[in-house]
Formats: sequence, structure tokens, C-alpha cells
Amino acid sequence: MVDGNFRPDSAPTPALLLVSDSELETVRIGSAIGQALRSGDTVLLSGELGAGKTRLVHGMAEGIESTITARSPTFVIVNEYPGRIRLSHCDLYRIGSVDEVEELALDERLADGALVVEWPEVGAGALTQDALYMKLVNGEHEDQRLITFTPTGPRSAGLLSRSAAVFEAVDAAVGLSFQLESEGSSG
Repeated sequence: MVDGNFRPDSAPTPALLLVSDSELETVRIGSAIGQALRSGDTVLLSGELGAGKTRLVHGMAEGIESTITARSPTFVIVNEYPGRIRLSHCDLYRIGSVDEVEELALDERLADGALVVEWPEVGAGALTQDALYMKLVNGEHEDQRLITFTPTGPRSAGLLSRSAAVFEAVDAAVGLSFQLESEGSSG
């Protein structure tokens, strides 16, 4: 059993907002997160179909130095990307119940790798409580995405802190819009 009940509607106020103006920038944001990932980290991705969740994971796979290109695991449920650490990419879109999510034993994947889950709302109650929750929403133009980051515990706050350091370096290098929404985070 996982250590808590993740409920995106009751998550704390987002700590960080990044604005991506292209698919390439979304991949770069994902790469920065991938560079900061450690075994035991969980990232939950929420957003409409086509919002860029899999593009973020593509970048995360690059960030862990995987030689396998990330693709949507909608039909296989979980894809794995070996690299500096093992990244498990789970898509709960076609899962029908929390019981089915529990049968996936996703928490076991955290012992020697990191986990990223698309459509976490489906698994509320079966996912770890301490996760970096990210929501992607459409922005002002077709390619723009507003990406909020919400840590829900001390481990995910650490991941956000490590990622922020990478984002600052990326921001200076490629001009991403970077904005802290509130200072500090719990944990």
C-alpha cells in the first residue's frame, strides 16, 4: 500500500509557475526535472489530452540520460526508461478503478528509480502522498502551456528545489519564462 491519499483538488497552493511557449521548451523543462530526479521521487502530471504531459516525460527521459525516447504508455500502462536512474512512466487514462492502480504496485518502482504518472486523478488514494504535482493548462496561444508545480511533502519539495536550480540555469541559457508564485514550500 502506498503512504497516503493524493487528492489534486485538495493540494496545497502551487509553489512555481513556468510558462512554456513551445514543445521544445516543454521538453527542456522536462529535461531539467529529469536531471534533478533521484530514486524514490514521484511526479504526477495532470492536464487535458494534448496538453504536453508526454512531451514533459520525453524531456525527463533525456534528463536521466536514457537512450530510449519516451512515448505515451496509454496502451501498455507503464514504460520504463533506463538511464542514470530508472524512470517508470505510467499512464492511468485507461485504468478503471483505484483497485486496478493498486494492482500495478507503483510504489515498488520507487526502490530503485523514479516514477512519473499521467492522469493521477484516476489513482487518487493509491498514489504516494509525497509527490510533485504538476498541472499543464493551455496558455494564450496554441503552443503555450502554463505549468504549475505543487510539492505535497518534503521529498517532493526537495525535488522542486533541485529542479528550480536547473530551471534557473536553463532560463539563463534559453530564455524560458520563470516565475516563483510563492516563496518557499513545506518540508
